[in-house]
Amino acid sequence: MSETEYKFRVAIACVIVENCLLALSRKRIRGGRIAIDIYEAKPEVSTIGAGVAIWKRSWQVLQDLGFEEEIVKRGFNVPKDGESRGPIFRKSDQPMEGFDFHDHMMPYGPLSLHRPTFLEILQSKLSADCKIHTSKRLEKYTTSGKDSEVQLVFADGSIATADILVGADGVHSATRASLFASMGDGYEQYIQPIFSGTIAYRGSFPKAKLAEALPSDRVKFWCGKNMHVVSHPLGPSIGMICYCSDPDAEGKPFNGPLVTEAATEDVVKRFANWEPDLRPLVQAAETYNAWAIHVVNPLPCYVSGSVVLIGDAAHAMTPHQGVGGGQAVEDAHILARLLSHPVTRKEHITGVLKLFEDLRLAPTQDAAEKSRMTGMMYEFSHPDFLFDDSVHPNKPSREELKALGNALGLSFGWLAEGNVEEDWAKAEARLKNITEQSEI
Repeated sequence: MSETEYKFRVAIACVIVENCLLALSRKRIRGGRIAIDIYEAKPEVSTIGAGVAIWKRSWQVLQDLGFEEEIVKRGFNVPKDGESRGPIFRKSDQPMEGFDFHDHMMPYGPLSLHRPTFLEILQSKLSADCKIHTSKRLEKYTTSGKDSEVQLVFADGSIATADILVGADGVHSATRASLFASMGDGYEQYIQPIFSGTIAYRGSFPKAKLAEALPSDRVKFWCGKNMHVVSHPLGPSIGMICYCSDPDAEGKPFNGPLVTEAATEDVVKRFANWEPDLRPLVQAAETYNAWAIHVVNPLPCYVSGSVVLIGDAAHAMTPHQGVGGGQAVEDAHILARLLSHPVTRKEHITGVLKLFEDLRLAPTQDAAEKSRMTGMMYEFSHPDFLFDDSVHPNKPSREELKALGNALGLSFGWLAEGNVEEDWAKAEARLKNITEQSEI
């Protein structure tokens, strides 16, 4: 098909390609085909991180894209409605033995999907109208008056053009930087991400190494003041994520590498005064990677003209509810449906993208704040559960921790709510109204 037969051209700038592939997999394009170019920063299509949590709404999206058969084929259990057994929460920040204070029941049975598997399935769903270009790191974009065309400038000096630019280029987004730099004074605070105040040390060890210490396959949260550890099964291994936070550092400049190797002994020292059941687990990992967790300030907009931000480029968040990946899935899905709809034409681009922003800005920023507040609960730094004033000179009582556990249970309730098809029906009605108004 020649270029003139496409109704418009979409360029997607990405660092981690899974953030944008969903937007390309909708083959039910009835109103004219869309030419799509993915510009991947790395030399090859790959992904980082342990897994993606698939909750109710993102699972509905993946079902719509034909994921269920692929998931079952690979031996995974599909998500299910209703309560399911969740992690155990334990108070651990003392030299003597700790104790469990909350046995968590999840409001929905989520799927934890290994990222390489997720990427493999996504690629299998890729539209035939899509081309992937690797080693194309976006530096900036510019716009011209000619049909609002977007010009992409890459680090290798090459240039490309498109009718729409989708910035899916992660927390350190060049698309976001260009967008807010072009807005002038008062928008500088949105260009760069901010430090969350938390460093996550990630490691793992063979499950057989400490089989007696971990008789259960349950995920466990080892909680304490401004720190917590998550131990979780990873097939034949146990994954360890040790979070260390400095609330005063939140939003301050971070001086140092974003990801670096950390010696096990250095991580062990951080938990030297924690309970004896935890210390052998921290010590069992041969090495750790230290991740300085950065997030994006709540943005005033996700769209400027024919440029739109999605995923971490728009709303990178803390990982404490495992919802960042799911929010990116929803972003890509709704954007794809809006752009591929039969009524959407090139002259509607600006209005359609603004509709996307109206549909997604508030929910994604609400999800980010929920995740942040949940992380504060894990570390006894939530405003309602500080446990560090004159009333708690030594430790919170079991009754106070029980109240914290109940609050944790409630904080996950929203993840079992909603229906993406019902939301789409409302969005479609608004889309048709926008396109009809443009005809008047």
